[in-house]
Amino acid sequence: MDLKLNGQVALVTASSKGIGRAVVKRLAQEGARVAMSSSSAERLSEALKTMPEEADRISVHPADLTSRQATADMFESVVARYGRVDILVMNTPGPRILPFVESTLDDWERAYNTLLRPAVQLSVAAARQMISQGGGSIVFLTSTWVKQPASGGVLSSSLRSAISTMCKQMAIELAAHKVRVNQIMPGATGTDRMKSIMAAKAASNHSSEEEEIERAVREIPLGRWAKPEEIASAVAFLASPESAFTTGASLQLDGGAIRSAL
Repeated sequence: MDLKLNGQVALVTASSKGIGRAVVKRLAQEGARVAMSSSSAERLSEALKTMPEEADRISVHPADLTSRQATADMFESVVARYGRVDILVMNTPGPRILPFVESTLDDWERAYNTLLRPAVQLSVAAARQMISQGGGSIVFLTSTWVKQPASGGVLSSSLRSAISTMCKQMAIELAAHKVRVNQIMPGATGTDRMKSIMAAKAASNHSSEEEEIERAVREIPLGRWAKPEEIASAVAFLASPESAFTTGASLQLDGGAIRSAL
């Protein structure tokens, strides 16, 4: 299927590894010009080396999204380079895994500055840019934890739930400007982040990572974790004109792990 992304400009945050990097590669394979952002210039450089066939369609824009100024400067650098932003894929690193009663205000503040504040700041900037150019598409990468919280995930589920609500609000308000806004909720995916979650669970449960992985996979009807490339395919579709009548949608990609019908 031709997703009609050839020549479009996409900004993908937290994209030096894992799902974000897979999204960058998939969008570039579809012909998009992709601005790739992460807090580490070194990791971005290493990531780019893994995509030699797509490298001529990718630019790197390092930025620490916990800084308001760095976030603003990064977005401006993308617009300065390309003159527009057609797609924003808003990905963020995950916060600490810990029980609610062990969380501190510092933990909540760090999580806010890592997840929610940059999501608000960049989506406002992207929405204004897209309105001025006549349309665009924003895709938030959140988590199935916004729908089905898990022990230890209070920081992630709480702040990503705020992003989920914002996504729906934006979809309603921006539809008249031909700006579509959707979210994808990945479940267990084979990334470094998921390995760290399993390690935290193992420490909490006095078990091993292997036991926690086996337990997690047993809860997934398809019997495995997702591949980052599978999440990236869904992102590319939602970002593309092929999903032109889809806005305000929440797509869970979890191998059937969430049992609810809706």
